[in-house]
Amino acid sequence: MNNFTTILLVLSSAALVAGAMAQDADRLVYRTPRGVEFEVNSNGLAAIRSGGRELARGGWSVFNADGWFKKEPGAVKTKNFADRKFERLEDRRARVTHTKDDVTCVFDYAFDGEDVTISARVENRNETTAMDVTGFSGLEFTFAKPPEGVMCEQHISYFMAHGIGLCHPSCFDPVGGSFAQDGTIGVGVSPWRTGLARTLILWDYTDWNQGKREKLPSRRLIYFVANPVPPRGAQTFDLRLRASPDCDWHHLLEPYREHFQKTFGAVRYKSDYRWIATDYLNRDQASISPKNPYGFHSDHRRIDTAEGAAKFCDIMIPTLRDCGGQGVIVWGQAGDDPRGAMYRPDFDVLPPEVEAQWPVIAQRFRDAGLKIGVAARPHDMAVRRDWKNDETIWINPDDPGHVEMLWHRFDTMMKRGCSLFYLDSFGDSFEDVKLMRLLREKLGPDVLTFCEHQCDAIMPFSGGYSETTLHADENPQRYRLWSGERTWEIYEWLTPGSQMSARLYETKGKPAADFESPDHWCLSHRVTPLIPVNDFQRAKKLPSLQSEFLGGNSAWKSNSAK
Repeated sequence: MNNFTTILLVLSSAALVAGAMAQDADRLVYRTPRGVEFEVNSNGLAAIRSGGRELARGGWSVFNADGWFKKEPGAVKTKNFADRKFERLEDRRARVTHTKDDVTCVFDYAFDGEDVTISARVENRNETTAMDVTGFSGLEFTFAKPPEGVMCEQHISYFMAHGIGLCHPSCFDPVGGSFAQDGTIGVGVSPWRTGLARTLILWDYTDWNQGKREKLPSRRLIYFVANPVPPRGAQTFDLRLRASPDCDWHHLLEPYREHFQKTFGAVRYKSDYRWIATDYLNRDQASISPKNPYGFHSDHRRIDTAEGAAKFCDIMIPTLRDCGGQGVIVWGQAGDDPRGAMYRPDFDVLPPEVEAQWPVIAQRFRDAGLKIGVAARPHDMAVRRDWKNDETIWINPDDPGHVEMLWHRFDTMMKRGCSLFYLDSFGDSFEDVKLMRLLREKLGPDVLTFCEHQCDAIMPFSGGYSETTLHADENPQRYRLWSGERTWEIYEWLTPGSQMSARLYETKGKPAADFESPDHWCLSHRVTPLIPVNDFQRAKKLPSLQSEFLGGNSAWKSNSAK
């Protein structure tokens, strides 16, 4: 080797060392205790690596997401970069500043254990227009196979058509946290320090062509926050991300549970897991006649007569008392209103004949130590559409007059002895969560409510109502909880002590003679059985079933759940 070659090798080695030092100055690489690597550079969170492969790459940047949720793009411009700056603050912290057309965003990255918390301070420099929905994106994940988990997936056209009501909490996004896993690596994503705000974690397909999207192992992560950044103002939005070879959903959603419990708190009601009877009193408008002015079903459902009210108690009370039930919820307590809008939002308005019999019914239930309840509809109010028909409009949870009107209805029925309420068409929207928080403060812990629809954020304030289908026509035969068994498991994990109830809606096919009963299935899945009066023969087995699964009204036995 001649001197010239030696000099070249020395210079080359020096260049490599210098390059490595320059690279360290321009990026932060953090390695978790389980060996996952996160890399941050001027593009933001630029890469995640695990087990010798690249799980994610790209970057993380802000954009105006108004165009996702409206049919026209927002006026605040965020398309073009003017500057990107990286600062290494310490071994576990970095700061990235992105300057775009109308927006400057300062990202602080903080690493701890398996998590990175991204705190983004978004400054809107537009002089006149707010940015109503802020979006963050840039990371594309490639899993070993199409991922499984709790992942929202939908095309932009769907959001443009339906708006921010799709954001959590909603029917579309009932669980505000998210996870994706392929059996070797998992990713958990959670809003962080948002308070009660609309957010959405989206795992967008990288190819929306039919037949490709769900088969691809790649997804684009997008985070939306529908909390306006005012003109010449700023907001800070946080997100926490966990990457781990531990793919168990409990582990991946653990940061979300911490966020959830800090945001919504513990359960505010005293659950009673004993079975509940149900009955539907109203029939239809065609049944309205001079002899049946309110369109009730016949016999014990004619609670507008003294004879019918007595039969109602004679049928309900002995079975509930002798078979370990807690009470009954009735639907259509005012009959069938000829103006429609059923079940009525003005659920406290009873015909005079029903109002006359109600104290007798309530007293008999009270004397038997049983509860009575009614169907309510707190999401809506009825207004006149025309001379003969009503329509409904939404109650505004931010209007004190609306809230007071709604509370008056509940208060009236509570004074009539009701301590159970079925909440019709309610429970899975941002507005419903706000309303239910206010209602629960006034209801106190001893009144139980059951929402027809649910999201995780409603469960600290109200129990859930669901239905089940027995699929005896499938192999293997199975029950299906309409709210979702996994979803209910997540709800209960997020809010210990919450309650879900369900009735058997339909049996498809013929079940095997020895197949599990619906009540055993419900109790084994920590669900309170709802039993209609026409199926009261099931109630005879409830005392022994409840003693198997319940250690008291407010406690499941530790080995009760499957």
